[in-house]
Amino acid sequence: MHLPSTAPLSAGPVQPDRLPDVVAGRIRELILLGELKDGERLPPLDNLLTQFGVSAPTMREALRILEAEGLIKVQRGSIGGALVQRPTPQTAAYTLALVLRSQGTDKGDVVEALSLLEPLCAMQCARLSNRKSTVVRELRKINAASRELLDDDEVKFNDTMTRFHTTLVQRCGSDTLKLLTGALGSICLADVRNWVTSTSAHGHYPTAAERLPSIKVHERITDLIYAGKDVEVAAEMTAHAKVTRQHIYGGGDPTELVDPRTVRRGH
Repeated sequence: MHLPSTAPLSAGPVQPDRLPDVVAGRIRELILLGELKDGERLPPLDNLLTQFGVSAPTMREALRILEAEGLIKVQRGSIGGALVQRPTPQTAAYTLALVLRSQGTDKGDVVEALSLLEPLCAMQCARLSNRKSTVVRELRKINAASRELLDDDEVKFNDTMTRFHTTLVQRCGSDTLKLLTGALGSICLADVRNWVTSTSAHGHYPTAAERLPSIKVHERITDLIYAGKDVEVAAEMTAHAKVTRQHIYGGGDPTELVDPRTVRRGH
């Protein structure tokens, strides 16, 4: 079989990887695989040059690549060197917030996406074979703590209620789902904390009687996960997210753009 003469095999000569990219790629893989630990200092430049067998300009460019990716932090001055910074869900949230801001995405869009993803996390929790001894046990402890804080400090109570959601996400069993949902949750967290501070200062934070229904919803969600009722728990989470969204963002402006600075300050 002959290819038509109008169909070239390549758009041009194959270009080998640039040497700084190759060096950066090797160090990047060591960081991502955990062979270089978070906070660990890379060897001095002279040692790196010997180990990789490259020139100083090549190594410096490789380090600049890794620094731009946020995988290392180069310290300059008398105590120089490069410290490893392994990527975390928090750095992912900040990067995601930067992208959303650049696209002109508003906070309402983020909250809507979060309300779609959290029910999926709850559904996954209900499907876990070990859910009773893991996620359910943790959620019940959190629910008990929430009841103890019914008449307590608003910030403490709200932090405990928020922990229910973050735990449900982090224990869903899907690394990808918990990373995406957790990142969106981090973007929304600053607004939740602002709401708590504002309503507490003006005496408008929900009373103990008004807090109780939310705890009961959390308890129903926990019981549905325990029973393995994935469809039912997803529906309960969807309804709960709608009420929570209206409660917290009812007085705010959902058209306000995502602010990456609040994500960074929140961590």
